[in-house]
Amino acid sequence: MNSFFKQNNMWLLAAALLSFATTALHVVGGTPEIMSPLNASNAPELSKGIAEVMWNQITLLLIVGGWVFWRAARTSKAPTELSLTIIALYSGITILFIASGINLFASVWVMPQWTLFLAMVLLAIVGLYRKGTAA
Repeated sequence: MNSFFKQNNMWLLAAALLSFATTALHVVGGTPEIMSPLNASNAPELSKGIAEVMWNQITLLLIVGGWVFWRAARTSKAPTELSLTIIALYSGITILFIASGINLFASVWVMPQWTLFLAMVLLAIVGLYRKGTAA
């Protein structure tokens, strides 16, 4: 077990695990809270369809983001650029949640999902820094 910790970047592994956990929260907790009421509403079918695609895009992004961070944590051959791309995407999502929260609700806490995305960004940044300095 000790060699596992020595051979892997724990910061990037933490970002990966948090991305996978956020996927589970998104699907298990978010679907009944967000998608089920939307699908039961009188919203236009096109709006429901687009929301469904967007919902599933976030699911896919979280899975791919977790996989990229996992690969970066487990091997030095994983391109840093892929991790930076996920960091940029997760940073953008953080900003969107904060801006929308302030703009729509005058509070960042109505939609606190930004905290998970920010945590993943910070863990991954530290992990990439450690990966670069450890080489």
